[in-house]
Amino acid sequence: MSAGVAINLLALVGVLVYLLRLLYPATEVVRLRNALLLAPSRPDDFSWTPEAPPGDFRLERRPPTTEFVDAVRELGIDRVDEDWRKALALAGHLTERARDTGPIRSDLLTTYRRIREGDGYCADFVKVFLGLAHAAGLAARQWAFSFDGFGGHGHTFAEVFDRQRRKWLFIDVHNNFHAESTSTGEPLGAFEFREFLLARSDGVRLEPNGPGRPGFVHGYKALDYYRRGLQEWYLWWGNAVFSDDANPLARWAARVSGGLGRLASILLGTQPRIRVLHTDDNATRIESLARLRKHAQFAIVLLVALIGILLAQLWRVEALV
Repeated sequence: MSAGVAINLLALVGVLVYLLRLLYPATEVVRLRNALLLAPSRPDDFSWTPEAPPGDFRLERRPPTTEFVDAVRELGIDRVDEDWRKALALAGHLTERARDTGPIRSDLLTTYRRIREGDGYCADFVKVFLGLAHAAGLAARQWAFSFDGFGGHGHTFAEVFDRQRRKWLFIDVHNNFHAESTSTGEPLGAFEFREFLLARSDGVRLEPNGPGRPGFVHGYKALDYYRRGLQEWYLWWGNAVFSDDANPLARWAARVSGGLGRLASILLGTQPRIRVLHTDDNATRIESLARLRKHAQFAIVLLVALIGILLAQLWRVEALV
């Protein structure tokens, strides 16, 4: 082995070790994913309506699959006039058998079937809810928040656009609740709910979406849980769950492992970006995420370059033999 090949191999090992450190433990995989998907945002990025979505929002345009259409039909959603009642019916359908046995992280249909068997965690519930909402003719989008600097400790929930009220409405599918104003009895949007949490106001109450266990037996614990993540909210910049699921490589990778599925989606360009809700208190956390992205991108480019150099070195050695 030549000195050049040996040095290159050592450099390769060093870069690989660095990248593996970025992927351990599992919560760091989420942080790296978020760093790679981070997109600049402005306050008005979140105020759009389904009639005029942002051009780069990965809006689902693919028809829903037969199983999801049948599920919506069996629930009688087509006979319900109000969007909010439809959304509550879909959410209640998902939680009525929930047993909190852990994450699923599989393709869309498998995830739906296992949720109906009692399995699943928040991300599984929201993904399937987006699919059911699309099948029911509803517009929905996915929010998330973290407790650890945009890492893997966090939660995800949904918003549904109510055409009758002309506003987005907050719904926590997995934890089986939505928020209402105590003064008006009206359901709240995510930003309205957030303002109540920031003000620590008692003008909000939590109501169940439908049948099934409550995610929080005591409402104050749910409020405390959300308050912990107030400075790390972000919106997934797409709801194309059927289009994402249709990619055979992404489907295979998701069945192998959730982490591999997310990585495959990023490499294939099917994973939507994330728009972080900027606040006065989270600027340093966002800057840290941006630095992580730069470091990871540099390491990946260096890894590819070193592999290319190594292949060239080995070819030259083979040619000289």
